[in-house]
Amino acid sequence: MQVFRNLRSFIVAAALSPALAVFPAWSATPAAGTTSRSAPATRSPDSGAAVHHDTSPTLRSLWESYGNLPTAPYTERPRQKLRPLRSQPPHHLAPDPVVQNHQGTRPRIPLRNNFEGIPGEGPTPPDPNSSVGSRQIVEVVNTRLAVYSKTGDPVLGPLATNILWSGFGGLCQTTNSGDAVVRWDTLARRWIISQLAFNQAQTSFRLCVGVSSNEDATGSYHRYDFRYRHLPDYPKVGVWPDAYYVGINNADQDVAEVCAWDRERMLRGASAQQQCYNVPTPPHNNFAGFLLPSDLDGRNAPPRDTPNTLVTMGATDDTLQYWRFHVDWANQGKTTVTGPGTLHVAPYTRACENTNPERCVPQANTTQTLDSLSYWPMYRLAYRNFRNGRQSLVFNHAVDANGGVGTRWYELQLRNGVPVVEQQSTYAPDATYRWMGSVAQDGDGDMALGYSRSSAVDFPSIRVTARLADDPENLMTFQETTVRNGAAFQSGSNRWGDYTSMAIDPSDDCTFWYTNQYQETPGHGNWRTRLASFRLPGCGHGHGHGHGH
Repeated sequence: MQVFRNLRSFIVAAALSPALAVFPAWSATPAAGTTSRSAPATRSPDSGAAVHHDTSPTLRSLWESYGNLPTAPYTERPRQKLRPLRSQPPHHLAPDPVVQNHQGTRPRIPLRNNFEGIPGEGPTPPDPNSSVGSRQIVEVVNTRLAVYSKTGDPVLGPLATNILWSGFGGLCQTTNSGDAVVRWDTLARRWIISQLAFNQAQTSFRLCVGVSSNEDATGSYHRYDFRYRHLPDYPKVGVWPDAYYVGINNADQDVAEVCAWDRERMLRGASAQQQCYNVPTPPHNNFAGFLLPSDLDGRNAPPRDTPNTLVTMGATDDTLQYWRFHVDWANQGKTTVTGPGTLHVAPYTRACENTNPERCVPQANTTQTLDSLSYWPMYRLAYRNFRNGRQSLVFNHAVDANGGVGTRWYELQLRNGVPVVEQQSTYAPDATYRWMGSVAQDGDGDMALGYSRSSAVDFPSIRVTARLADDPENLMTFQETTVRNGAAFQSGSNRWGDYTSMAIDPSDDCTFWYTNQYQETPGHGNWRTRLASFRLPGCGHGHGHGHGH
């Protein structure tokens, strides 16, 4: 958000009806992306050393000492938009040619755990996301965090996120500006927590980053304060072997900004630098393009020196744009950010782009509509390097479909380092609104998609669907499954979610964990969050074509 701103193959044939065992009407031979001539990425003055770094006492002890302090002041601010208005890409008006307009024929997904997360205490939207480590789950919302056991028992918190920076000094300690993100580094077995911080005059901007010193989320953290000239809005972090990459909505410059943080030095608590680049991306609905970085799942690292692929919406409604960021810490002059590359995909219409994407999603019993965020790709761009050599990336965005809004999801594969569209489909089994999605793959290549669902006669709810790796392509084959039905509408703000998260448990590389928001009673800022886990049948037995973690 912005703040103050094949055994399984045979089972498939028997389980799926003839209607499902077909491809959508639109198809194209997968082709590698093409690189187009455009303005190059330029090195940003934000590059340089962290302003300050240290290693904290344990988070447990900080909570004991500072946990009763009031949360730092927070004020909701409008989303960062371009100034002045730039030309917009042509709008696509035809029906979605890859829509899945029916439910899958596999049964609903059995949920393993399904428990309450951090409740709302004012800021909207909540920015709900979580990650799963070897023994714990960490959830962050706009200004708070909590640690749970894998059975949902509270371990620590909820506590104000900036308590993590108690004793650190500066804006990281004294402000709590939201946009928090948590990730688990599967290679190093560490936690990464980031939050935005800026002063009330909006003249000083920071991203505050904590990297745990071990796998215990309640232990100590190596803390860093990175400075930016402009508001580093909507930061999204991706784990990669050579850096932690972050994509930023930097509307003050009419460009996207991408940065690499020195992962190796941050893991040992040494001084660290960031390398940042300004990247020209297509504007959409008066919003600057935002680049989503690849984020590693599983223990199998990408091949050595593989650049981090970053994706955004394309210049036209039948394309995606990508860039490749390869950082060199020994000789920063050799760092490269290459692109833009263009991926041709089935035509789409961004949700409500022909009316107002920010006032798009209806709710029951109110005229208050909700923001679709259809102008940006949704978190995460989840990457896997499977044991058979297949490199896969999955993500989603919201589009008009079937009389409502659906989630357009993709599987991209890297071939010779270049992304290729392997699968694409819009999940819209009826005329309701499905948006705010997050998608990931388990170690076998099974895929799960979580999202919000609402309509003029339904309150916003939390739903998931899925497919097995060997199921017919371009289809979610499991019936839509309810995590939590909303019991009320949100009033007073169109801002909903801003992002959600689908994470994978590294202990088995099979269990999905999804985190999203809902309303229990009408209001503004009184949202609730929910965490749910599930495991798809057969995972871990090597049946999927992904074969690996």
